[in-house]
Amino acid sequence: MRFVGRAVELGALAGHARAVVDERRLRVVLLIAEPGRGASGLLEEFHRRTPGLRYVRVAPPRAAGAPALWPWQRVLADLGSPSAVDDVWSAQAALSQVFAEAGPVLVALDDLHRAAEETLTLLAEYADQPSATPTLVVAVVRPAVAETLPSGPAAYRVWLPGLSRDEVGEMLAGSVAWPVPEALATQLRRRTDGSPALLTAIAGQLRESDDGRRRVALRWPESATAPITGRLAALTEPARHVLGIASVVGREFDLSIVEEVAGDAALPALEEAITAGLIRPVTDRVFAFDSALVRELSYDALGLTETAGLHEAVADALLSVGARAGERAPTVAELSHHLVAAAVLGGDERLDRAVAATVASARAAERPAEAADAFAVAVELASRAQWSPGHLGRLLVAYGSAQLQSAHREQARNAFAAAVRLGRQAKDAGLLAEAALAYGPRSGSGATAEPTDPQRATALTEALALLNSIEEADVSTVARLRARLALESTGAAARTLAEQSLAAARECADPRAMAEALLAQVEPDADQLRQALREAGALDDGVLLSRAHRAVAALSLRDGDLGLADRHLAEVDGVPEIAAHRLVLAGKAAAAREHLAVTADLEGLAAYAGLRLLDGDPGDLGDRLRDVGGPLWITAAQAWIARADGRDELAGALIEELAAQPLDPWTIAFVVAAEPDAAAADRLGALLSAYQGKWIVAGPATASAGPTALMAARLEADPKRATAWLDDATRVVGHTPWLAWLRWERARLRADAQDVKSARTFAAERGLSGLVRRIDRFEPPDGRTLTRREQEVLELAAAGASAREIAERLVIGERTVETHLANIYRKLGVRSRVELVAHLRDSGRPV
Repeated sequence: MRFVGRAVELGALAGHARAVVDERRLRVVLLIAEPGRGASGLLEEFHRRTPGLRYVRVAPPRAAGAPALWPWQRVLADLGSPSAVDDVWSAQAALSQVFAEAGPVLVALDDLHRAAEETLTLLAEYADQPSATPTLVVAVVRPAVAETLPSGPAAYRVWLPGLSRDEVGEMLAGSVAWPVPEALATQLRRRTDGSPALLTAIAGQLRESDDGRRRVALRWPESATAPITGRLAALTEPARHVLGIASVVGREFDLSIVEEVAGDAALPALEEAITAGLIRPVTDRVFAFDSALVRELSYDALGLTETAGLHEAVADALLSVGARAGERAPTVAELSHHLVAAAVLGGDERLDRAVAATVASARAAERPAEAADAFAVAVELASRAQWSPGHLGRLLVAYGSAQLQSAHREQARNAFAAAVRLGRQAKDAGLLAEAALAYGPRSGSGATAEPTDPQRATALTEALALLNSIEEADVSTVARLRARLALESTGAAARTLAEQSLAAARECADPRAMAEALLAQVEPDADQLRQALREAGALDDGVLLSRAHRAVAALSLRDGDLGLADRHLAEVDGVPEIAAHRLVLAGKAAAAREHLAVTADLEGLAAYAGLRLLDGDPGDLGDRLRDVGGPLWITAAQAWIARADGRDELAGALIEELAAQPLDPWTIAFVVAAEPDAAAADRLGALLSAYQGKWIVAGPATASAGPTALMAARLEADPKRATAWLDDATRVVGHTPWLAWLRWERARLRADAQDVKSARTFAAERGLSGLVRRIDRFEPPDGRTLTRREQEVLELAAAGASAREIAERLVIGERTVETHLANIYRKLGVRSRVELVAHLRDSGRPV
């Protein structure tokens, strides 16, 4: 298996290595580790990472009768010294000399628990009186003998614990070639003490279906079990029985629990196990198995029925002992563990008891993944107990909600769908509504709204229809269902549902229903969104609060109030798109890119597309949008990408298709970047005129594209009207990076070389490389601003060639020629072939 983890220990050893090199003084590091903890592997990995140290690794021989100081003699030999040593002092002198000559050296002394006294004495001498040599001596020792080893001024201790849960999962995943579930990694870490040696031995026994919710049957390597098996066999039968009870309790166990189950025989049996080195006292009346493997072998020695019965007895003992004054109460996780293990004995009462404990454990779990695992077990047990559809369905909703919080969307949807089927089967309106609402609201809005989810929409519709047929239906639930359906709908249907939702919410005065209804309005005003914020705040619901803050931020930004928008965005936690957007608005576009990972969801794509739009170059946007369908802004972005790639015919066709539709400002921003022809520019400019004084915002403040007036100015062929648009943009652009575009557009209109240079510097300082390249291509507007292809088309048109003749001459499509001519007209400020000829004649160019 590949090396994993150990960052802390590797860091500690690296620090000691730097110290011996810098100080040129020997250090002794005692690496204290239980057998199988991977000390040898750690040393090999450390050697691999520190090639500047000469590496020598030795260990005392396993067989008796080796010469005194044998490990040190091996070090001398490996470093090329012919010196023969007979005692500690001659060895020390010879080693100090060879260390000085060899340069920085890493000496690894493995398995020192087998070393003779002379070897340890010399180690102690170096710890007390280190030589002035750049030498790091790392000695691997067992915890049992660590206290007897050197503690001089040059001696340091590094404890090597077992691998963590995450490290266990990573190590096993590298061996089994499939992702190891967190619950399985947790179980195996507990059962092996995180020992790399044991994990390596049992990795081949794991199956991909093992999820960790149930105990995995394992066969332990005989090399590890043989010493323990012998000591267990030497115990008396009563002692083995009590040790079996203790193994059911756990790795650590309270004497009170064991006594409750075993009676007066508990203490004498434990004393016998202590003498045998199988358990050890931890604190008063608390004991622990000497290793996880001792506990495993004690547990495995029990029969299946005996094991289940003992788990039930331990659960009863935990409740009994915990009820006494001064005793520690059991945790719900402990009770759940024992009652689930006892459930194999069957019986409705036993199963119900296990379900109740497991649900309590799930609700008390600190992490959603733990809650999901517990709810999964509860669902399984409730199915065995043949719970009613209503009760089983509500368990499925709880399980699905935990999976949704764990970002396991597909598992969550499957659970909700199963709950909906049970609600439909039982005609249980409450369950149907609970399952439908558990899907969560449709994410995003406008340009970033995810596609309508038919499964979720159907569940919402069914639940609402069933509740509407009930005379005393819960009005709050009806209001929430209507709000969610409004988000799934469009046009008049969305508006009607949103208004009905708000009316129902006002009727019931439930803050959750009110907040959801207000956030579902098609065009909410500032007062409505502020009320939604207050209602969500009263509930202390982080998700609802985040939605409300984003809605207020979007409205504020659209109105050009950048400060208020940023204050609300600052309240949104854990959303990378929002963090990136705040950085963009603060003028830190380069830093914003680091927050956005490659993602296929519309929110992430819109945020990244907004960054590319600000930069002025689509970059790798085409790769991210490949095979992505949906809203019109995706098509507009593809037109921009096509134009940037020189595929003018495709860009023109896409723009023509888009310009005939009622587009929102976000989509128009990408069409503007794609350089539409004069006719399309006029239509788009007319659409933007309705948004004067506004900002272009995508979704719930996911991204933005600057002032609408700035885009309108880029579309305008008339310099005076373009200047007026830029004046309007100046009032709302603030100090955002879009100011660079505003300065550039002013410089372009004025055709002033100094202004152009200043705009370029401003753009470069803000990292807008695409805009910088755009400025570098600029030439004064005397016809030389045209692209090379446009220059070719202009020359042929000036000579009187028709569009068809130009197409044949340049081997391009006739539609492409028309697009080029439209761009030429727009750039030169003319509207027809006649005006073009007049412009060229007035400019002194040949016609």
